[in-house]
Amino acid sequence: VFGVLDAAKCADVVLCVVGPHASLEEPAFDDLGYKTLTALKAQGLPVVFGAMHGSESVMDTSKKQAEARKFVTRYFHSELGAETRLFAAGTDEEAKTMLRAVAASTPKELTWRAGRGYMLAQEIEYSAQEGTLSLKGYVRGPGFRCSHLAHLTGHGDFAVERISTLNDPCPVASGHSTDAAMAENVVDELGMRELDLERLQPYDPTMAEQTWPSIEELEEQKKDAASKPRHKSRGAGKIPAPGEATDVAGDEDEEMGDEGDEEQMAEEGSEDGASVAPSGMAGTEDHWDVSSNMTMEVPTSEVIAAEKRRREVLLQRSEEELEFPDEVDTPLEVPARERFQRYRGLKSFRTSSWDPYEDLPVEYSRIWEFEAFGSTARAARQSYIESCEEVSVAALYCCIRLRGVPPTVADAQPQGVPFILSGLFDCEQKVSVVHGHVTRIKDYTEVMKSKDEVVMHAGFRRFSARPIYSEIPRKSSTNKKYKFMRFLHQEITACASFYAPVVFPPCRLLMSVQPEGAISPELAAAGSIVSVDPKQLIIKRILLTGYPFRTQKNKAVVRFMFFNPLDIRWFKPVELSTKKGLRGHIKESLGTHGYMKCRFSAHIKQDDTVCMNLYKRVYPKWHPPAWGGNANASPEEA
Repeated sequence: VFGVLDAAKCADVVLCVVGPHASLEEPAFDDLGYKTLTALKAQGLPVVFGAMHGSESVMDTSKKQAEARKFVTRYFHSELGAETRLFAAGTDEEAKTMLRAVAASTPKELTWRAGRGYMLAQEIEYSAQEGTLSLKGYVRGPGFRCSHLAHLTGHGDFAVERISTLNDPCPVASGHSTDAAMAENVVDELGMRELDLERLQPYDPTMAEQTWPSIEELEEQKKDAASKPRHKSRGAGKIPAPGEATDVAGDEDEEMGDEGDEEQMAEEGSEDGASVAPSGMAGTEDHWDVSSNMTMEVPTSEVIAAEKRRREVLLQRSEEELEFPDEVDTPLEVPARERFQRYRGLKSFRTSSWDPYEDLPVEYSRIWEFEAFGSTARAARQSYIESCEEVSVAALYCCIRLRGVPPTVADAQPQGVPFILSGLFDCEQKVSVVHGHVTRIKDYTEVMKSKDEVVMHAGFRRFSARPIYSEIPRKSSTNKKYKFMRFLHQEITACASFYAPVVFPPCRLLMSVQPEGAISPELAAAGSIVSVDPKQLIIKRILLTGYPFRTQKNKAVVRFMFFNPLDIRWFKPVELSTKKGLRGHIKESLGTHGYMKCRFSAHIKQDDTVCMNLYKRVYPKWHPPAWGGNANASPEEA
């Protein structure tokens, strides 16, 4: 499926070939065909034609032939639209008629690849001695320049060493010259120019040090204590807006991951071992083999049984999350003030302020932030087009030589899958927090949990990532917050956030998952890239619940929310609410077993449920293989 998707990224026309037989019991497409069509439609299709081929001699009567042809046409139009033309291609004359229609069609431009050079390689030549990969093919879009990096789909970013034009192997004009002296014409060379190959900011451990404030600083803090955050960490490096001076040291935004939840606490140990790629790309390897999914060992019966149990547990937790969203049990063995110490209460989730630069994790000191993302994207796109116009190779047959390509690239490419090369805009090699809106594919029924590894298709890029999902706010706010989702459920459009190289929208986003024991990944969700913003607040909510033991008008004794008087005093400032719409607060602790007196805004009934909302900020999982990094190095060591 990946090979078909890659070829369709560069195609002007897609020809869908179907057989002549179909019925209600036997569709025109098999399971693989339907999955491939779903992925192609999610990615975006250019002009589509259909060809119905095959022998009809096995049909008994012309009536059965006509009926089968009618079913094929119905299946084809239901999948690709009634305006898509389907031709019979059983004879040479019918095939010629179809080819004339294809030649007369007008290509349809896909918005996500507009303004970017791309090429499907028809010939490749790798030099292990020089570490170069030469790709020959027709250049589409504005073209390529040696002053801009290029991306090899599935393998990473590389510098373009040389661009040369070649004689067209399929010339339109019959009098085209085939003189060997004119066979290759170098139009652009990198030479001694140095490109910006830096993916991550340099790690500076001194930025995390805290010093004792001076008297002037203490006095200033007293004046505006309400607006000052408790603690600010070093933020992401700033990428200035177009026309401004460069300032790489900057602010930043997110905090440490999800240690509050028991499931997330178990994951924290593995997060500490995550890593980052070296900043120089010329001599680096991608460390991600696109064919690794095809070389798994045959699972044993014990492995299959363990996988079934894991899926059952995930399914049960996903159903519980739908029925009781965000509800957690207060632990008996650990004090709640320790278990939930990273959480806080908010007067209003939508309007309460939250400093995006407060208590940021180490990972945020390594990534980049845009001062004006929209204008930077427009300026980078325009700069790329203007640069390509200086040396135009659009629509020409060219040879593009890439520098610093490791031998694993040629070995890892699956047999029969073409190499796809695309140009990169300025800053697209830098790593930041990418956000996309995605919706689950109906045919995919497995549980999708936040931080699980998936394969992302973002335009011409393909990489592995570990996104977290969040609800998209319905109302605008000066302090917009996205509520964290533990699972991506069906029929819900959510925001997926992950560490990855910068991708400028518009850009389609596909998410594939490799099920245990499956031969190939399955498309799980689709959507589009919307922004690159480390400051985006993703807030996790937990709901502690208690039950009225005695009630009297607007007063009640609540139990089972806490089991310790110290915990009750710790959470006393946090506002309470009930599932029937009342608001209240804790008055005092009662006894030594976690009972507490509460007062509410109106008469409370015995069958009501008392809730306390607590919040903390969460961050995507650090996953360096997304940009070709070593998965065993920490952010500090990268």
